Amino acid sequence: MFSRQIPAILVLAFATGFIGCASTPPTVTPISSTANPATEIQRTQAMINEARERQIDVLSPTNFNKAEDALKKAISKKEAGKSSEDVLEQLAYAQSWLRDGVNKSQLATMQMPEIEDARRGALNARANELLPKEWAKTGKQLEAATKALEKGSLKTVDKKGADIVAEYRKLERDAVAKAVLGRADENIKFAEKDKAEKIAPRTYNAATMRYDNARKIIDANPRNTEVINQAAADATRESMHLLEVTSKVKAGNTEELVLQAERQQRAIVNLKKENNAAESELNEMARQQQELARSQALVTQAASIRRQFKPNEAEVFTQNGRVMVRLKAIQFPPNQATLGPKNQAMMKKVNEAIEQVGPAKVIVQGHTDSTGNPNRNMTLSEQRAKSVQDYLVANGAVTLDNVESVGVGSAKPVSDNKTASGRAKNRRIDIIVEPLSPR
Repeated sequence: MFSRQIPAILVLAFATGFIGCASTPPTVTPISSTANPATEIQRTQAMINEARERQIDVLSPTNFNKAEDALKKAISKKEAGKSSEDVLEQLAYAQSWLRDGVNKSQLATMQMPEIEDARRGALNARANELLPKEWAKTGKQLEAATKALEKGSLKTVDKKGADIVAEYRKLERDAVAKAVLGRADENIKFAEKDKAEKIAPRTYNAATMRYDNARKIIDANPRNTEVINQAAADATRESMHLLEVTSKVKAGNTEELVLQAERQQRAIVNLKKENNAAESELNEMARQQQELARSQALVTQAASIRRQFKPNEAEVFTQNGRVMVRLKAIQFPPNQATLGPKNQAMMKKVNEAIEQVGPAKVIVQGHTDSTGNPNRNMTLSEQRAKSVQDYLVANGAVTLDNVESVGVGSAKPVSDNKTASGRAKNRRIDIIVEPLSPR
């Protein structure tokens, strides 16, 4: 029994609060006469909205309703051009009713924690939207209990409290079921009109079993959202399958033939998936083998080129799937792009190394140090790259179709431009060799 849990002091508090049913609040806190009526109206409306959010309209309906009535009177007086004192007086009443409602609702919450929790659960499940008639009916029962409680009477809560909790719990379960199982329920009922239970009993039993299972999960714990959603999805899927099978049976097939055809189709789909997976695996293996062969060929070609040079003549390494040949022994005089006699022996080695590899493409990059005008450096780097390109073409290592010369200027130094030796290293030629793809 609900009332047996209430301390006597709470009963006295409700009883003495009966004066709250008078036309004015038992205690009124006046609003300053200098206050702005429009601002106070907005403030009072916000207080009412907050009170409704805290369920004070349910836990202390008399005080809440009187607060709303006082606010309406204040608004009417303001619109009618009444004095600010009259408007502020009604607003003071409204705010006082709300404060009294808060106090009463706290006592009601202590008396009816189960009811409050059950109602909030139903509200969170949108029972007020999905089951409006049932929601209104239970709300009237709760209103009768809370109004009696405001007057200090515990009989209604003691007598009806357990029933109200049960009704809100049921509302929560039913609202959750309607929200997540609504489509499955409609599908099954539609199939039943086509006599699905008789013409497609196996499929009908599977669909109703899924539905019943989801409903049992909801009844056990309507707040177990993740499990409920999965069960509801299964039920909806089976209900759609029921519609499909029923339709095919009505067209002149038997349920057994329809299900057999589905099994065969699933077997075909699975076989295709297996074949696709095997094919994808083979393709991936082939791609990896090609990549490995390309990598091995790249390393082999880099080693072949490296053998043509001494360490102080060139640096050879792989980079981004290509071979980089950094010519260290070719030195250009400042502001000049001619190879000169001193570079002929080195260029002969370069030509023979590239010719031996037989590349798909060669890119000759010219570089300068950072001294001088940047625009002039760019032009000079282009001229230096072109000089090397012309030599390679003239000596047969490449053709004009598979060689390209590029000027980089001073943008990519390999050493410090602050020293003479560093600047000499930066005045260089890089040759990028793109090997032929392995067969």
